[in-house]
Amino acid sequence: MLASPRDRRCHCIPASRLPAATLSRALPHPSRRPFRRIGYGSSMAAETDVLVDSDTVAGWLTSDEPLAEDQTDFLVDILATAPDEALDFLSGQVECHTARGGDVGALLQVIQSKARGKYAKAAVALLSARAAEGAGDSTSAREHINDALAHRPDLEPALHDATQYAAARGDYTAADRYLRRAQMPSPLQQGLNAALAASAVDDVPRNSPCRCGSGRKYKACCRRGAVPGLAARAQLLYALLGSYAERSPGVEAISALTERTAEPQRYAMFCLDVALFQGGLVEKFLAARGHWLRPEERDLIEDWRRVPFTLYETVDVKRGHGVTLRAHPNGEPIHLSDKLFSTSARRLGLFCGRLLHDTTGPRLLAIPVPVPRHRRHAIQKLLASGPSPEQIADFFAPEPPAQVRNSDGDAVHDCRVTYTANQAEQTFDRLREQLVQTGDDLLASHRQLPDGRTLSIGEIHRNRDEFTITANSPTRLAELEDLLYNVAPDATEQNRHTERLGPNPEPDGREGRTVILETYFLDCHEEAQANERISLDAEAAWLDNPGVIGNLTPRQAAASTDPAILSELHATLDDVEAVLLDAKREGRPTAGLMNPDRLRRTLALNGSRAFAD
Repeated sequence: MLASPRDRRCHCIPASRLPAATLSRALPHPSRRPFRRIGYGSSMAAETDVLVDSDTVAGWLTSDEPLAEDQTDFLVDILATAPDEALDFLSGQVECHTARGGDVGALLQVIQSKARGKYAKAAVALLSARAAEGAGDSTSAREHINDALAHRPDLEPALHDATQYAAARGDYTAADRYLRRAQMPSPLQQGLNAALAASAVDDVPRNSPCRCGSGRKYKACCRRGAVPGLAARAQLLYALLGSYAERSPGVEAISALTERTAEPQRYAMFCLDVALFQGGLVEKFLAARGHWLRPEERDLIEDWRRVPFTLYETVDVKRGHGVTLRAHPNGEPIHLSDKLFSTSARRLGLFCGRLLHDTTGPRLLAIPVPVPRHRRHAIQKLLASGPSPEQIADFFAPEPPAQVRNSDGDAVHDCRVTYTANQAEQTFDRLREQLVQTGDDLLASHRQLPDGRTLSIGEIHRNRDEFTITANSPTRLAELEDLLYNVAPDATEQNRHTERLGPNPEPDGREGRTVILETYFLDCHEEAQANERISLDAEAAWLDNPGVIGNLTPRQAAASTDPAILSELHATLDDVEAVLLDAKREGRPTAGLMNPDRLRRTLALNGSRAFAD
């Protein structure tokens, strides 16, 4: 799991006071970047009680200036006593340095000559491997990893690197053996298990004598050379790409993308796929390790590279079995057998990602992310523009807050102002001639709409000689104030309150959704009747509203013979249905929401866009 660099916690440890075993328990795993400072025991530290932080040690390892002899001695002592977590972090910094074109060869030669004992030699070999890997030389890196494990068979970061190299070379048995010795879980495990299971002969136990007559166990003989079908290797192949991306240089690129999103943890695996296929990491993987892959594996990766980021729509869900998808808006139905995805997918749900394949059918190897239906136009426009990785990540940044407005287009406010009038009774009577009396001391301003609804503009409430005006916008409040002044020119303002109810617009000018908030009056006696009336009124207004489908009304769009216009009309009706479905799933009121089936019947359309071909 990727984590933000901001999540790193500080650890300040006197190097002379804690043994290495205590340090290992005290520090979280640096590959997840949660720690900041580390301390290591050495003779120098014991005498001076010096604290050594990780940034300083990493700086020594990646410095362009040669280190003094006492510094290199101290560095070798640090490496010899550092816990595996710290070695993983420090060697990762070396890998980042060489990936950026840095050179640590001279320093590695010096500390290699000073290394004594298996711990120091294993640490230097790990650093050498990571330096070679950063420079794009996985072959040399593998040789150094083998050296590291020869000195320390339990060196955790070396075991994971060895697993990657063995799996890329197709030696799944060796990869499995390395992982069995490792303490930390690996993202390769599931794919490796699938490949191993497909390699086995069902009726030959792995510990039984091999049928070839070699005298060795099956697992150590012919099972090692068995090659599973490409479909069985697809998950492992993608996991190899992912584990390559999660090495330190790749994590820097992925973190830069996730930090642009609304929720870095939620979008981490999606950004990993973006960095792989849009950010150039796949090319680097193939340059460094492609010679180990079988030809059909390289061909499959090349196929994956041609799959663009796409907006998909879920058109049908069979829980526990799979889903039917289509590339939005006009793609052919795609049947995806994915039990896990079927448990969370929702019909008419949209998501952005890349649907890959394993040569036998579609596979959801890359993690997609949901897209709200109200943003489908924006994501389609973005994807059609050939976006950069940063632009894709920026789309999933926090949305601008929704703007609450009334039907006049004004931002909704809580507005009220109180006046006193000398001739209160006469003032109230004159106001009553122009307004609607809705209570003993309450007058309301109403606006009759063409569809028969009555819109409330505001109210004036009288309390003796005081008149309090309320409205949902400064503009409407001003209209009622003018009305009061016309009948009571001597009215005196006592107090005023104006408060915006919705959030302010974004400083950068980005516009969020607009939510219309109004108060209407209906001539209905029962709640159900009123709710149905609201829905019918909303549908009537929507059907003849210009600009819903391009410049057209929905009725005009339904009469069109243009496939693009009809497709957008179907998609817009699916938007309406998705709003209704989400409200029902979440237990929210559905009163006043449009009925998509009734709209389709009115427009003489057959069913949801999900099934309309």
